[in-house]
Amino acid sequence: MTAAERAKDKRLRRIYKTTLAAVQAQIVEQGGGCAICGRSATKFIMNTDHAHDCCGAKRKDKNKDYCGLCTRGQLCYLCNRKVVGAIERWAKWGVDVERVVEYLRHWNRILIQRGAYAKARKEKAISRK
Repeated sequence: MTAAERAKDKRLRRIYKTTLAAVQAQIVEQGGGCAICGRSATKFIMNTDHAHDCCGAKRKDKNKDYCGLCTRGQLCYLCNRKVVGAIERWAKWGVDVERVVEYLRHWNRILIQRGAYAKARKEKAISRK
């Protein structure tokens, strides 16, 4: 293990009660990248996702560690911060996330039928040439 890997392993053990080897195995189990979007772990830094409503919610004490029971998967920064973070906030506000997804799917089907995305796809294909 390199010095950087030893430091990361030590941090993972202290904060998340896991090891670098366990995190690496989890990334492999997830297909080699982010559990949500699939971005490659070789190109993007993965973050250990955890339930913020458990022990680590709004940590005022930066030295406070997580219990290790509330860790989930390995996510890229965008999915960890922007997707999961937003959904957790929405849930606190009483938003039914499944209803939001169904709403978007419903309108996406309608927009495709209207031809709404055809122009954007055509422009994208032209720009690649």
